[in-house]
Amino acid sequence: MAVALMACAAQAAEPALVSVVEVEQRRWQQTVPLYGTLTSPRDAQLTARVAGLVDSVVVEAGDRVSAGDTLLRLDRRLEELTLDTLSASADAARAQATEARRLLTESQRLSKRGAASATELEARRSQVAMSAANLERLQAEAARQRERLARHAVVAPFDGVVRERLVEPGEYVAETTPVVGLVATDRLRMDVAAPQQYYDLIAPGMAVRIQPQSRADRSINASVAVTVPASDALARSFLVRMYVDNTAGRLTPGMSAKVLFDIQSDEAVLVAPRDAVVRVPGGGGTRMWVVGQTDDGARARMRQVSLGRGANGFVEVLDGLRAGDAVVVRGNESLGHDQPVRVRADQRSVGGTPSSGADSPARTSRALRLSGPGRPAP
Repeated sequence: MAVALMACAAQAAEPALVSVVEVEQRRWQQTVPLYGTLTSPRDAQLTARVAGLVDSVVVEAGDRVSAGDTLLRLDRRLEELTLDTLSASADAARAQATEARRLLTESQRLSKRGAASATELEARRSQVAMSAANLERLQAEAARQRERLARHAVVAPFDGVVRERLVEPGEYVAETTPVVGLVATDRLRMDVAAPQQYYDLIAPGMAVRIQPQSRADRSINASVAVTVPASDALARSFLVRMYVDNTAGRLTPGMSAKVLFDIQSDEAVLVAPRDAVVRVPGGGGTRMWVVGQTDDGARARMRQVSLGRGANGFVEVLDGLRAGDAVVVRGNESLGHDQPVRVRADQRSVGGTPSSGADSPARTSRALRLSGPGRPAP
């Protein structure tokens, strides 16, 4: 009797003005924000390649340098004197080798006339070989000394910005003493930890948008460079790495940023607007109101639904609806079962695009897409 009275009351009630949206079956789309820090792929504390006394530091923190630029010089006076000595020795050995070859040539000429013995000829040949070997040794020692001299200057191994200078002239540094901090800034790296449920949905080449904290109103277009398949067992996440062009110098290593991933599922699901959801307090579950066409006009019918994911103003409907159902998104707060309704003209598709125009039976019929006149909606 109570149900009959409620039905009679609903039939006698004034049609409620509602807005409806059709339930669609499509791939689930979701924008997933993940947070991380911009870092440099090249960040080094440079050391001298030989021990020595610092003669001069030619850069300051903040200076931009190119690969090969000199950053620091060590005192090299003693090493220069050693190189002069070795060069002089090499010159003497070269002269000795020249003389040994001349004497060999003379001995060969005399031997043809029988004026030089075979023993003397072999001795000249041995002298030429020994002179040549001595010259090669001294030349190698001189080359080694020139390389040692070159190592008294610390040069930039890559393009970057001097992060800090760690020594001053007059200090003694060993081969393990950091002297200058250098960081590359033209191309920055962005690493984020993605939840493991997105591993099949995030792949190299996927387009992303990066929003640095200092430029939150602007997005930088980038793409996923690599995903590391080794998952963090504690955090249940995996590494996603991207690279950001920073030739303009507007970003700095250490800056926090948000990365937006536009996720799309492989299979189609039922999608409805979040505004259509009505949650009943006290464990009453979750319901939606579906508008159906009957002989008496459009009426609202209550449906118990089960929901899945939710994002961007939409929810995934697991049970209780089917594609094409027109769910109420406005005016569903006080509806009664089987209550007459009148559909607003400002209908929206499930994508959220509003339309305009006056109420009309044709527009209402198109918005509802019901099973047909004279056939009650399920």
